[in-house]
Amino acid sequence: MKGFKISQSALKSFYDPKVCEIKWEEMFVNGYRTPPSPAMLDGLVFEELTIGGSRGGEVYEIPKLKSGKPSKRETDLLKLSKDAKQTMIDLEIELIEVQPEWVVNDLSGHPDALIKYKGNEALMDLKYTGVKEDDSCRWNPFAWHDLEHKDFTQALHYVEMYYLMRGIYLPFFYLVFGKSGWVKFISIDITAETMNTYRERLDQFRSDLIDFKPQPINNYTICRKCAILCNKRTEKPNVMTIEI
Repeated sequence: MKGFKISQSALKSFYDPKVCEIKWEEMFVNGYRTPPSPAMLDGLVFEELTIGGSRGGEVYEIPKLKSGKPSKRETDLLKLSKDAKQTMIDLEIELIEVQPEWVVNDLSGHPDALIKYKGNEALMDLKYTGVKEDDSCRWNPFAWHDLEHKDFTQALHYVEMYYLMRGIYLPFFYLVFGKSGWVKFISIDITAETMNTYRERLDQFRSDLIDFKPQPINNYTICRKCAILCNKRTEKPNVMTIEI
C-alpha cells in the first residue's frame, strides 16, 4: 500500500482474529473513526487531566448531568487525576513532551509522553482502566496482572521508532491507574532477541500487505455490533449443523 504508515495498533489488530479485515481497512487505510466508547472516553479525559493532552490535541469531556452539574463519573476522574499527578511527582517523573506525533520511514507513532525519570530520558504510556487489579491478562487484554500474557507491541513499536530517529534505545514505562485506586508502575526491559523478533514481525506485515484483499469476517456477533455498514456483513446467525 503506497504511502501507508504502520502504527502499533494497525499491526496488532491486523492479526487479531476478532477484527474484520474490511473494518481494519476502513479504519487504518481509509481513516474511518468510531466515537470512543464510555471506557475509552474515561481514559482520554484522564489523560488530558493528568498530562495535559490527548492524541492529536483533541479535547474530550464527560457529559454533564441534566442539571448541568458534573457527574460522579467526572468527579471520580478529577480526583484520580489529582492523585496521579502527585504519584508522578513522588516517582520523580518529569514531562518533556506530551503526545508527540512521530513518522520515520514507514512507521508512525503517538506515544503519550517523552519523560525524564529520575533525570534520565524515557518513554511513558499512561493508562486508566476500570478492571480489577488482579484481573488476568490471559482472559482480558485490558488487564494488568499476570503480565507474561500481556501484549507489549506498543512498547516495542515506540522504542524502535525512537531508536530509528535518535539512535538511542530509551527505557519504556507504563504508569497504570485503576478506577478503584490501585496503581502500577511497570518498566519494560526489552531484550535484543525480542526487538529482532518484532522487526521480523514488521517485515512479515509489510509482506502480507502487498497482496492484501480484505475479506468479511462472516461472524454475526461481530457484524451486528459494527458501525461500518458494508454490503458483506453477516445479517443473521449462520446455521450450525451437527451430525449425531
